[in-house]
Amino acid sequence: MPGANFWAVLLFFTLVVLGFSSAFVMLDATATLLVDSGIKYSRPVIVTFLTVLSFLMCLPYCTEFGYYLLDGIDRWINNVALIFVVWAEVVSATTVYRCDDVVAQTGRPAFLVYNLGYLGGQVVGVAVAHGTGRPEFGAAAGIGLYVACCVVSTALAAAKLTPVVPVPGVLGRSKITSKFWFLAFYSGNQLRRDLNVVVGGGRNWRIPAFLPVLLRYVSGPILAIIFSFAYPEFYTLRHDPLMITGFALAHVGMVLVLAGCVAPRYYDKLIPRHRRIEGTEATVPGETRGRLRGGMGCRAVGVMGIVGRRGWGRGGVGACLVA
Repeated sequence: MPGANFWAVLLFFTLVVLGFSSAFVMLDATATLLVDSGIKYSRPVIVTFLTVLSFLMCLPYCTEFGYYLLDGIDRWINNVALIFVVWAEVVSATTVYRCDDVVAQTGRPAFLVYNLGYLGGQVVGVAVAHGTGRPEFGAAAGIGLYVACCVVSTALAAAKLTPVVPVPGVLGRSKITSKFWFLAFYSGNQLRRDLNVVVGGGRNWRIPAFLPVLLRYVSGPILAIIFSFAYPEFYTLRHDPLMITGFALAHVGMVLVLAGCVAPRYYDKLIPRHRRIEGTEATVPGETRGRLRGGMGCRAVGVMGIVGRRGWGRGGVGACLVA
């Protein structure tokens, strides 16, 4: 290739810059998290500590077996922990977000049964597909469980005698389809609406209506399928100690993510004290957080203290003082 030396230098210089930029991004994100949490040490001290710690953690990669260790860590962090984190973000953002509104409209049993079908369908579908070696059997089992739970949960929700909040589109024409809309689409759609209050103002691009559906019902199952491929792959490499090390560390990361979901209060030290109440404010089904805080003047503290969990969501509609 003409000018081979020039292109070789340029290639490896690009790799060096890529490594530096990745290190800066990861280090700065961690440092900012610690600084914003209110830790008593200054930012230069925190950055220095993180840099030295990262340097010591990277020393094993400079040994004779460093390449194989890197392969084991990189393979399973990407194929297990990273995929799991993205799946958890996609599913939780469109399932757990403002779930009190969904429960207020449909009842807790219906909410639990529907999500049992949604999450269980992914687990059963993947398990059957791998167990039988027939993907079509797995798809039939997973979709069948999901459809069955949809029917049962919709029937349970329709039996709950609560005022039906208006639902957009054709699903809002009857009580049964409205209840199904709350179970299937409310959380993701409401997240989109709440985010558009912040990011969609002015000339900014607004989040489209199809994105929540894409995240929950396309990206979620696809990520679950990709995640499942890691375990048959590990079975073929289970005798390699470095592969076992990487596989174990990836699952430690998964446990930390799950711990944050089950017991989030243990991570409160990493959140500024004045922001720990965020996400616990009272909500009203169908109303955006921007309108609750502004136009409707909903006082979350009063709602939580006076009404508690009666009414819609964590507070009652009557507790919202119209400005």
